[in-house]
Amino acid sequence: MVKTVVVVGAGFTGLPTAHKLLIYTAPKVQEKLKVVLISPNSHFYWNLAAVRGVIPGAIPDEQLFLPVADAFSRYPSENFEFILGKADRLQPESKSVHIAANDGTTREITYDQLVIATGSTIRGDLPFKSLGTHESTINALHSLQNEIKNANSITIAGAGPTGVETAGELAAAYGNQKQITLICAGDNVLHTSEVLPSVFQTVERDLQKLGVKVIHKTKVETSSKESGGQTKLVLSNGENLTTDLYLPLFGVQVNTAWLPSTLLDEAGNVKLDPYMRVQGTSNVWGIGDIGNLEPKQVTSTDQQIIDLAGNLDLVLTEQESKIKEHKVADKKMIFITLGKSYATGQIGWWKVWGWLTAYIKGRKIFVDSAPNYVNGKALRHASM
Repeated sequence: MVKTVVVVGAGFTGLPTAHKLLIYTAPKVQEKLKVVLISPNSHFYWNLAAVRGVIPGAIPDEQLFLPVADAFSRYPSENFEFILGKADRLQPESKSVHIAANDGTTREITYDQLVIATGSTIRGDLPFKSLGTHESTINALHSLQNEIKNANSITIAGAGPTGVETAGELAAAYGNQKQITLICAGDNVLHTSEVLPSVFQTVERDLQKLGVKVIHKTKVETSSKESGGQTKLVLSNGENLTTDLYLPLFGVQVNTAWLPSTLLDEAGNVKLDPYMRVQGTSNVWGIGDIGNLEPKQVTSTDQQIIDLAGNLDLVLTEQESKIKEHKVADKKMIFITLGKSYATGQIGWWKVWGWLTAYIKGRKIFVDSAPNYVNGKALRHASM
């Protein structure tokens, strides 16, 4: 009898989890293990580099987008199936997922174990994360690249890592050719209780060196398109600002609307137990941005993949009593690059040397490691 594991989502957590099950668990399952990977996107998007990828000509498409099917072609068809489609309904009582396939058909997939890894999206359908299909994402990226090319002024709202790095990348690429403005809700960029003052102060100085105008203690209250194509922003400080291009880069929206509300908390996150299993279920698991166990940071994904794959391995090999709690990250890790020359970072309460961060991350934003990640040969900073 075949045991079926359905993984919904082929992003930074779902895709490597599927690889680990096929590499390590499938040979140990006595009956037979089949992994079904479901995603509307035919290509994996290395969106870690999107902050630079939105700049025209900065990173070739083929380095940002890697085909999923090719990455799994080495596995036998009896052990693996890739379905191009979107999960739109989960029925835990019948152990089934309803799929709206990209070709217009629908399917009902039953499972023994289910992994929810549908991730999150950025506001305003901006292509800093996948937008459903590969075609939708790459078209949106090309459209944004064209807008950036033609804009004389670009305003970014949100001074978290994505907003800060995007402002820095744009300023590093265009210098004084374009006015880059960053709207920051707090007293300082990146300012949370976990970010060292020396870190956000360094970022502020580097943004200033690059010519970015930072407006502190301010939020965008409304935005509206003007007749000439510009966007008018009404700010909480009482001012109005008109810009050629507006990028709202604050917060993420988790992709959990397709799940029963009983599985979600008030913020829409999937409620997980310490083992990464969905609360109230015995065979549904969650990983990545959809979960409520820790902050939504890519620096946490390696350990999540390792722990979840390990627990699934034990369950599928009849050793469920040995499953272990997920090791929630206990150290703040943040690495900020502003173009290829300016950078800083933090591990725990230690500030990382800027030159080291620039060398490790700033040169290529890890696009050179994307093929091994997608092909199941390595995690980001751990062995597969």
